[in-house]
Amino acid sequence: APTQSRHLVLGLILCAGSLIPMLAAFDIGPLGTDDINGPPWLGFVAAGVFFVAGLALIVGPAAPLVNSVLGILVVAGLAAIGNWIAFGLGGRACGGSISLPWLWGEGDLSGLACRIPFGFGAMIMDAVVCFVGVSTLQKALGGPPRLDRLLKLTETLVLLSLSPLLLVLVIILVWNAGIDAVKIRWKTGAWPRNEEFIARQQAKGFLKRFGLKSPPDKMK
Repeated sequence: APTQSRHLVLGLILCAGSLIPMLAAFDIGPLGTDDINGPPWLGFVAAGVFFVAGLALIVGPAAPLVNSVLGILVVAGLAAIGNWIAFGLGGRACGGSISLPWLWGEGDLSGLACRIPFGFGAMIMDAVVCFVGVSTLQKALGGPPRLDRLLKLTETLVLLSLSPLLLVLVIILVWNAGIDAVKIRWKTGAWPRNEEFIARQQAKGFLKRFGLKSPPDKMK
């Protein structure tokens, strides 16, 4: 099929292109360990992620269990990189910007400004590795109910790892809503009101007095 051929070609390109940086970890080829911004294994793992992704494209959906194992290797490689940046020894410097209530910076970030974002990502990836690993093992053993409790535990780990990010998003949403409400109050002298919701609730109360049922709310 044309799609399978494209996946095969793309997979071969990924595998071939990742060989040079992978060999650099052993000082083989045009690149060497001096070109790796970190320990040699870091360059090998970073390039190996693309190599394994290429293998997954070559294998295709014909071998789902093999693809699941390759997926675990990809996620584990990304987790290893994130964990080294966030929790490894030595100084850290990375490019980008971060803006938090207790931490901010832009351009070349160093120290905590570099470690904290990767720390969040590393914890999420660690939890995902556990979840995908247990899920794959469950499939290999014949599926549910085997390892159901362990799988639920890993699902909880994923949710817990995402909770700081979700909390930040909620704070941002509440903060933006509060700022918009204050602006409306400043311009109009009144706090914003959801007039459509208020009118609907008043109509329901009016119909209830006469023993009538209100129509269901329209799905938007």
